[in-house]
Amino acid sequence: MRKSTVAVLFATLLASTAGAQQKSDEECRAAGNSTQREPSWWAAACGHTIPASARQVVKRPNVIGDAAFHVNLRATPDALQTFALPSASAATTVASVGAQVFYGLEHDNATGVMYGLDNATLQLGTVDKTTAAFTSLLTITGMPVGASTTGLAFQSWAAGPVYVSTATDLYTINTTTGAATLVGPFGTTLMIDIAINNAGQMYGHDIGSDSLYSINTATGAATLIGLTGHLANFAQSIDFDKSTGILYGWIYIGTGVNQFVQFDLATGAGTILNTPTNIEAEGALLPVALERFSVE
Repeated sequence: MRKSTVAVLFATLLASTAGAQQKSDEECRAAGNSTQREPSWWAAACGHTIPASARQVVKRPNVIGDAAFHVNLRATPDALQTFALPSASAATTVASVGAQVFYGLEHDNATGVMYGLDNATLQLGTVDKTTAAFTSLLTITGMPVGASTTGLAFQSWAAGPVYVSTATDLYTINTTTGAATLVGPFGTTLMIDIAINNAGQMYGHDIGSDSLYSINTATGAATLIGLTGHLANFAQSIDFDKSTGILYGWIYIGTGVNQFVQFDLATGAGTILNTPTNIEAEGALLPVALERFSVE
């Protein structure tokens, strides 16, 4: 009796696994075009759709640069990690971030303070870079019910403007009241993150088209630059090293495969610098005033 029960359970397990592996590339791609972190079932159902080339590391000369941070959304629990640019694959853990789900991180370009956007509660606040402790400053109001945030970008918290993105729209946030004001739609449907450089130019990464865009901060309108060359799925991140003007990206493919890339702002192409292991990240790079970039 026991043997037959075990046999049935084993057969059921095999059948469910086989069924998961039979999902089409189109089904997996549609499911992967999500602004949330990867769900537990996706790897078993869709990991086979990731091309082998996506797992290859493209070696680059050793570069010693600014301090960098990211929150690893695949850690249990989520963890703040730090590394020296561009070695995202050599990140070390600072501490757990607790209950917060950070889909936006940004440094104040004048003070160096790190700010975080907790998508779970729509709270904006500071993140201590030595303990990962989150101090809420405000709760965002005025966004559509059920809205999921995808990015946070600004140059100065005090001077503003502070921008927050959803998959479809750009907002500014009143840092006194928390009120969100719609700037306008991107004209794309899956803008997964935004970043702004020292000149005030905003860029965005859309995972529906897997492309890099420039964004008009007065209207929200996104202008296509070009394909990134990577099939991104789920939560992603982009940010500028403001000391060099280089835009970096944590491009998550799925099933733990992450590619840390440098974007070509003229073409949109993302050149792989290294492939961090089992990281789905939201990142933030230090501003020019606090770090000096050098190359060996």
